[in-house]
Amino acid sequence: MKYHHGCMLLLSAFIFLSVKSQYYFSANNKEEPELLWEAGISAGAMNCLTDLGGKRGAGKKFIKDINWNKTRLCASGFVSASWHSIIAIRLEATWGRVTASDNVLKGIDGAAQNRYLRNLDFRTSISELLLLTEFHPMFLNTSDNAVMPLFSPYIVAGIGGFYYNPQAKLDNDWIDLRPLHTEGQGFREYPDRPLYKPIAWCIPLGAGIRYDNAGSFNLRFEILYRITGTDYLDDVSRNYIDPSLFSNYLPASQAVLAERLADRTSALSPGSNHAAGEKRGDAQNKDAYFSINLKLSMVFGRGRKK
Repeated sequence: MKYHHGCMLLLSAFIFLSVKSQYYFSANNKEEPELLWEAGISAGAMNCLTDLGGKRGAGKKFIKDINWNKTRLCASGFVSASWHSIIAIRLEATWGRVTASDNVLKGIDGAAQNRYLRNLDFRTSISELLLLTEFHPMFLNTSDNAVMPLFSPYIVAGIGGFYYNPQAKLDNDWIDLRPLHTEGQGFREYPDRPLYKPIAWCIPLGAGIRYDNAGSFNLRFEILYRITGTDYLDDVSRNYIDPSLFSNYLPASQAVLAERLADRTSALSPGSNHAAGEKRGDAQNKDAYFSINLKLSMVFGRGRKK
């Protein structure tokens, strides 16, 4: 019973603070400027959706196919300018890492077993620069003397680019995959497979909630999903190639690595190798990644109204 009374008190306090406890602030005893600047940092978690790993079956959409145990840390720094707290433009740089592995499917029968036997894995660091727009609908109908909401849900979208460098683990070493042309990228035999670039574009889409008591700092909780322009975030996209081609284009040491990393099924099923043309990945769906962040920012130009 005490537990329920405590919950009711906390809920009542939350509602009261959201509605009544907002102070009106201004700069130099004037109305808050139309354009308000912020600078901040964030920390959180990053994960991805690629051809590798996944869940039981042939693969599912978005959250149903995420391997949460592959989540890694990320961090960012940003600056933003907001107009009347309704629209904000934000420039943000983010650093993180994503990873995936077919070995998460061990012991699962059916269609997922073929992905497990494929036996591929990858990791890559992400260095990203985004230009974003935030929209805070709760501020659309506020007047000059209105009580501002403490909590403001918002949506965010924009455009950006990121650097990536997929690697695979072999004999306890992480090997860069792009120089190995594992699917024949750039080979004459595959004119439709140019060597992918280490920089790709992305379209971030997301939502969040901001806590702002009109003081010098505010907090945000935000989820941001990136649609990307590459299917090679994990270095897997199309079909297996004839492994003899690697020695035609690569130095001997790289050709050996490429042959071992392009088809790793034999490590789990001795004597099993894929013929040229067999499916290795799914080129119809581009890779994607997302982050979940807690953001802290400092607001410039505010002061309590006298």
